[in-house]
Amino acid sequence: MKKYTHCGICLAACGMEAEIESGKLVALRGDKEQPLTRGFLCTKGAVAHEMISDPLRVLYPYEKTGSGWRRIGWKEAIGKISERLNGIIRAHGPQAVATYYGAGTPTSSMNYVMADSFLRSLGSDRMYNVLTLEFTNRYLVMEKMYGSQFRVTQPDLERTRCLLLFGSNPLVSLDHPGIVRSLNELKKRGGKLFVVDPRRTETAEMADIHAQIVPGSDLFLLQGIYAHLLQKELYDGEFLKEHCSGWRFFESWGPLSPSEAERVCGVPAETITQIAEEFAGAESACAICKLGVNTSRNCTLTYWLVEALNAVTGNIDRPGGLLFNPGILDLDLLSRMAVGKKKRHSMVGGYPYLTGSYPASILAQEILSDTPKRIRALIVDAGDPSLVFPNSRRFAEAREQLDLLVSIDMYMNETAQDADFVLPAANFLEKDDLYVTFPDHFPYPFAQWSRKVVEPPGEAKAEWEIFLMLARAMRRPLLNQRMIDFLFKAGAFCDRMTGVGRFGFDPKNYYRLLLGPMGKVKMAELMNHPHGVMKGNIQFGSALRKLATRSKKIEIAPPEFTTALAHVLPPEVDRDHPFMLISGERSRYTKNTNLRGLKSLLVKQSENCVRLHPSDAQALSATEGDVVEIITGNGSIRLKARIDDGMRQGVVSIPHGWGRILDHPESQSPSLEQGANANVLTDDSCLDSFTGMPLYNAIPCSLRACPKA
Repeated sequence: MKKYTHCGICLAACGMEAEIESGKLVALRGDKEQPLTRGFLCTKGAVAHEMISDPLRVLYPYEKTGSGWRRIGWKEAIGKISERLNGIIRAHGPQAVATYYGAGTPTSSMNYVMADSFLRSLGSDRMYNVLTLEFTNRYLVMEKMYGSQFRVTQPDLERTRCLLLFGSNPLVSLDHPGIVRSLNELKKRGGKLFVVDPRRTETAEMADIHAQIVPGSDLFLLQGIYAHLLQKELYDGEFLKEHCSGWRFFESWGPLSPSEAERVCGVPAETITQIAEEFAGAESACAICKLGVNTSRNCTLTYWLVEALNAVTGNIDRPGGLLFNPGILDLDLLSRMAVGKKKRHSMVGGYPYLTGSYPASILAQEILSDTPKRIRALIVDAGDPSLVFPNSRRFAEAREQLDLLVSIDMYMNETAQDADFVLPAANFLEKDDLYVTFPDHFPYPFAQWSRKVVEPPGEAKAEWEIFLMLARAMRRPLLNQRMIDFLFKAGAFCDRMTGVGRFGFDPKNYYRLLLGPMGKVKMAELMNHPHGVMKGNIQFGSALRKLATRSKKIEIAPPEFTTALAHVLPPEVDRDHPFMLISGERSRYTKNTNLRGLKSLLVKQSENCVRLHPSDAQALSATEGDVVEIITGNGSIRLKARIDDGMRQGVVSIPHGWGRILDHPESQSPSLEQGANANVLTDDSCLDSFTGMPLYNAIPCSLRACPKA
């Protein structure tokens, strides 16, 4: 028997064909009829069925006691958690309760809706989500330039003639459906690919130009590009006058020249001018930046200059440039309904509330804060802040100060091991859902129902069920909406009376209610089209007529950005830490801290290593596989050396999400440690001034070869 769904490991959501025998999932293949991915499925997705039977998976609720973990029933678990939450709220107010929403269920819109609305039904807005560690610079730039956080642009990969990538390795991250095919077709049609990256990545290998930059200096490279464009008048004056407000800033800016930029970023001036001329001269072009920039210095200003580069050259809302995909739901409206219009700022640092969240990088400090408003209870949903937050030691201290820590996850991860309660979650193959939250990863409005392929093992439950039980136990309205709560309570009553089971709350009925008045696609269409539904093409030019800015144009030079840009200085050389560290390298066989228990992936990669240039290794007298100590101002770790002539000299790279010691509540011994935790090296006090995003890349470090055994 075959069932069709999509992968939930990353935001590409590749189509899947699941083969079922006797109620068990025996194989996963790419769905050839899914229009976005056309049968492609990455290495991780192909073995995702191993998640179901992983022996380290937690299948029952557990409570931590003085003598260890005790298996308990769901009723007891929900009752005890609710009682303790109510006690904390009575003593300290609802703002003492917080939620961290991680990256374990990236395509589950249902989980996020339920986690967020449950927290708000308690009277708290202290949501901290994983986007604030990686992407909120993008959402702030979208808000400032286009008037809305969720009016997010993306490259028109199918039509562009020139693609300029900053800090992105899509052949490994695979963050857009069909990205491998799109890049190959770009080259086949004679298009140009330019990659800016300190490492000769898999994507840089196929690039026409690889600008091997000094980490964290993208802002200065961009200045060189702009200087050449302005000097040679290689900009689209008509587009700027018709569609942009504030464009005269660029006439008076005075950025670094290409030769001045070279001294900072390490990219030859000739390469900088070539990129500028070919990008501006292309029939169509788009420039984007990803995590390599987002987690480096000056990330918000850099993202703004990359986005503005598309406007300066007239490549926004046109074929082959940047496009706006409105998706199948109005995310702006849904956000206002959930969060409201109130402008919020964090207690620590005064950072803005972006994507309905405070910066996760300050969560530990807001727990440790010596004020009555500090956080005392934390629900961690599909995340592992112990490994992913900058400065892991700080979060370890913070965990000890909590009155209640609850982990909702498939695994007894490092955070769960210190929790008071662990609640077992279903994975994406074991629950119904609809992925609507990131339309900027699809080239046109598209939706596919994520079907439950098999039942969850043991007593694992979908996260929405867990939050529903908590809301009912604490007598809080479902979805923080009393009318909707009443409606579904009435539906549940009808189900009990008739025994039919058609009207109570579940993902199908929720989305049937939501899509009815608001969606571009209806529930019946999704059910009748298991490979997904395409709802029209992008109408180029229409988005520019619907901007939400005051001027109704692109605000190309937001005053807070232009003011800050004038005060940015090149980074100083740290003589005690002469190397530059990249701590966010991606791998084909891992996904953040996830998938570490899957045997098919572990045989291909069981630890992380430190990647360094042959000349740097020679200076250390280190050879392949020797242990090297990496030292920053925040800590040190030891890893095996991987010699790579694709590295820029003086730069080292470490994959993140390692240092794992997965435990199981009924096991006598935890699993062996896998690799080392890169966030021992990072610092939660070094944050982007606009967003509070952390610095995972361009970190000064030193190296030391360890004595050989």
